[in-house]
Amino acid sequence: MSDTRPPRIFRVTGALVLLGLVTVVAVLLLVDAVVRSGFANMLLLAPWPLLIVWCVYVVGVVSDVRADATGVQVQNLLRRIWIPWARVKRIEMRWQLELVLDDGALVRSFGGPARTRDRRLSPGRVKEHGVAETDDGIARLNRLRAEAAASPRSDAVVVRTWDWMAIAAFGVLLLWAIVAVVVTR
Repeated sequence: MSDTRPPRIFRVTGALVLLGLVTVVAVLLLVDAVVRSGFANMLLLAPWPLLIVWCVYVVGVVSDVRADATGVQVQNLLRRIWIPWARVKRIEMRWQLELVLDDGALVRSFGGPARTRDRRLSPGRVKEHGVAETDDGIARLNRLRAEAAASPRSDAVVVRTWDWMAIAAFGVLLLWAIVAVVVTR
C-alpha cells in the first residue's frame, strides 16, 4: 500500500512559540553584546545562549511523534525509534503517549498527541457529537494503525537510531564553549 501523504506530526503544544521566544531573546542578548563590547566578545559569549536555544529545540521541537500508513516514529530528545504498525499492540495515554509492542516492550513519548477535553458550552447550547473524536491525536494514531492492519507484515523490525544532526550541533556548540572558556581564562 503506497501512501503519498506526508507523515502526520504531533508536537508538544506551544513548542515552536517557546523556541521563537528563546531565539529572539538570544539574538537580542547577542546584539547587545556586540553594541556594548564588540564582535569578538560577542563570539565568546555566544555559545551560552545558543546552548539554551539548542536545549529548547531538542526538548520541545524535536521530541515528537510522526505517523504515516507504514508506522510511527517516536523521537525522545536525541533518540529516534521507528516502529512499524505491525509491531504495535496497543496505543495508550497516561501522562504521555505509550506504545505497547507485541514483545511487551513499552515506548514512551516525551512529545506527541494528547487527548482533547470536552469543550465547555454556554447554557442553551447542545454538545456536538463526534467533533472531539476528529481532533483527538490518539484517535488519529489508532485510525492509521487500523488502516495499516489490513496488510500486516511479519518481518517488521523496530529501528532505533540517534539524531546525528542535533548531536553534531551540540558538539559544535560545546567545542565553541570550551574555546571561549580557554580564551577568557
